[in-house]
Formats: sequence, structure tokens, C-alpha cells
Amino acid sequence: MKVIVLSVLVVLFAPVLQVAVVNALPLPGDGPDIVLACVVALAPLLRPGAAALLGFAAGLAADIAPPADHTIGRLALVVCLAGWVCARAAADGTAGRRVGVAAAAALGATLAGGALAVLLDGTPWGTALAPGALAWTTGLAALLAAAPTVLRRRRRFGRVPRSRDSYPRGRRIA
Repeated sequence: MKVIVLSVLVVLFAPVLQVAVVNALPLPGDGPDIVLACVVALAPLLRPGAAALLGFAAGLAADIAPPADHTIGRLALVVCLAGWVCARAAADGTAGRRVGVAAAAALGATLAGGALAVLLDGTPWGTALAPGALAWTTGLAALLAAAPTVLRRRRRFGRVPRSRDSYPRGRRIA
């Protein structure tokens, strides 16, 4: 149930966060692609079809968010494929594999998005793909993909307080 709620939140709020906050920050390069990073970090928790649907919906929402100055559907295609690849490649893997797949998918999707911008919109290659955007998006995707594992380990080793309901039955809390 948590994954479904997170998926809906990604589709609704990631494009708004991208346009309202990230695009306004004076970051070197173009800054990270929040939508792509969120989808590739969340995709290993979903089945491939659901991850592709999440990627398509989030990418389409990012496509139509204002200042939509590119071909509609370009981001939807790229983020859909990135979500599907992440769900297929990292579903049964370890935490390190999920982080690596998320970073590789974010890198590949950013390159593919730049190539599609050149082919479909006639954007010059240097403008379509900034090296800063590659680094920001890849790093953010890896960081977001590692977050569930870090939180799970912190909870397991007792650094995060647990509620009374999370202990097995029959075990007393002192």
C-alpha cells in the first residue's frame, strides 16, 4: 500500500517540484531531473508493468507541465522505459544492485532524452544535454534508491525507535 501511495505522490508532486523549485535554483548544469530520479528509485519496488505505467504517467505529467517547450511524449517514453528496466533488472537484487541499476538507468535515460531532443526538436546537442544534468540526476537517483535500505538497516539495528506493534507477539518491551 505504501508503494502505491508513493507512486501517486511521484506522479502528482515530482513535476511540480521540478518546475517550481529545482528549475529556479542556480545549480551548475541544469540541475537534476526529479521525475526521472524518483521513478528509477521507486521502480524496483514495483512489478515491471506497474513501474512502466508509473514512468509513463510521471513522464507525461512532466511533459505537459509549463514551460512545455518540447515534443509532448518524449519524457513519457524515456521515463517509462527507465522504470521498466529498473523493475526488471533490480527486482530480486541486493541493495547495491538496486542503487547501481537506478544510477545506470538514470544515466541512460538522460542520454536518451538528450538524443530524442536532438532528433525530434532539432535542439543542438550541447544544449540538449548538459553534463551537470547527467551528474545531478545520476547522483540523486542513486541516493533515492539507497534510502529504503538505509532506513531499514537503521530500524533493524535499533537506531530508530520502534512502536509497540512492530515487535513479535509474546515478546515484552521493558
